[in-house]
Amino acid sequence: MYVADTETATRRRAPVTDGLTFAPLTTAATSDQVSVIHVEIPAGGGMPEHDHGASQIVLIPVSGSVQVRHGQDVHTLVPGSAAHIDAGERVSLANLGTEPASLMVVASPPEFALQLAAWPIT
Repeated sequence: MYVADTETATRRRAPVTDGLTFAPLTTAATSDQVSVIHVEIPAGGGMPEHDHGASQIVLIPVSGSVQVRHGQDVHTLVPGSAAHIDAGERVSLANLGTEPASLMVVASPPEFALQLAAWPIT
């Protein structure tokens, strides 16, 4: 068993203005099948359109709300909801609220999460 803590995990920042920060809760040494990441999006922040390569992604809001845009479709995720993003699908994320939004992100396989390790440490 492996236990991680969002408070002590190394945080990294997306290389975009008002971008999200994330803390990996699992590593390649933990699992070669799945990765779990804690993401925080500041009020007014987000991520421009991107894809996750070969990884399928599940977004699970913990607090706040996040707008997910996929093409012309727009969905607002709140605690108690989740979104599955298939490999190669392009999405953008936005926190339109006045408080930070927090998400748990599951990536399988974990290749996308491994790419984020190049982002700057906060």
